[in-house]
Amino acid sequence: MIKLYLVECQLIFVSSFEKEMTKLIPIFIEREKWIQVSQLSSEQANKLKSWLPVYLFKKIIFQGMELSDCLRFETYEHWLRSSELHGCNPVFDF
Repeated sequence: MIKLYLVECQLIFVSSFEKEMTKLIPIFIEREKWIQVSQLSSEQANKLKSWLPVYLFKKIIFQGMELSDCLRFETYEHWLRSSELHGCNPVFDF
């Protein structure tokens, strides 16, 4: 059984094994979903940055503010699911 809790703009998944993993809620900018990597825990951010090509991280202007280290939500979600299933960073084919 999976329970969902909304905590300060993050979802925490708690499985029957009581393993917790935070998942960011995307920001919608110009009809696309994005996350800001700096909003992740330092451990998650470091793992994500070490496995993805640098060109996937973007700077986006949103309501007059520059948001750095943005990543498409679908890429982040794929990485998150793969890392949860395999217990390590997934392999991407770019």
